[in-house]
Amino acid sequence: MELAWLPFSLATILFYGLGQVFVKETRTQISSANYLLLFSGNIGIIWAVYWFFFHESTSYETWAWIQAIVAAALSGAAYLTYYEALKHGKVSIVGTVAGAYAPWTILLALLFLGEEMTYGEGAGVALVVGGMLMFTYNPGNGNGKRTELMGIVFAVCSLFFWGTSATVAKGAIDVIGDTNFIGVYAIVCPAMWAAYWLFTTKGKFEMPKADLRILELSMLFLTAGGITMYLAFANGNVSIVSPITNLYPVLTIAAAKVRLKESLTVKQYAALAMLLVAIPLFSL
Repeated sequence: MELAWLPFSLATILFYGLGQVFVKETRTQISSANYLLLFSGNIGIIWAVYWFFFHESTSYETWAWIQAIVAAALSGAAYLTYYEALKHGKVSIVGTVAGAYAPWTILLALLFLGEEMTYGEGAGVALVVGGMLMFTYNPGNGNGKRTELMGIVFAVCSLFFWGTSATVAKGAIDVIGDTNFIGVYAIVCPAMWAAYWLFTTKGKFEMPKADLRILELSMLFLTAGGITMYLAFANGNVSIVSPITNLYPVLTIAAAKVRLKESLTVKQYAALAMLLVAIPLFSL
């Protein structure tokens, strides 16, 4: 199998991983609604510009565009339910649950997109998913509050929304291309997040207390990571690309620990070993 998806996947891990480091420094200083409003501005403008310069003037069937809209809407809904989950539970738990969508994406891709895996690739995916969960889950993290059932419910919704969105997006991208899909996303998700902001804040915007330069830098990294992720989808099987790109929390945690001069735990070293073993398996 061609590995054209690999550099885009690695770029996604880099952008999302470092972007989340900056998010951690600013997240508690801005409300979810205001954050999503600002993020929607970044996505809407930058992705629209990307579409303008790189799209191809080709007509496609209406169903392909509907599929792209559904995929974008599912991704937008995943963000909304994730931030609702954070209101009710510890980030160490709801974040791990919401981020474990790769197995669901793999199942859908194998069933509905006709993708196939070699035994080596399957073993690599299993090691990646297991290693990621082992590395990122730590019951001792979070804000110390008891995780509520509602938080778990919202996190599970995010899991299914993100997992389904990836599969549907791959189907749409195979028809209309990654650039056109990015153009659709640049319209659908910002509209959803702006509506969420309007509904939850009654149209009242408060300037964040966070360092605006760090906040904007985090959004630029996340915006770039979204583009490279869909480029990876366009160049490879989503059943493999999805678990690989979902490794960005490992980079986030590792970078945060280095910044704070903290050491990794034995469990996290074991998880890293699993990830290193998984890499060569994707060429089998």
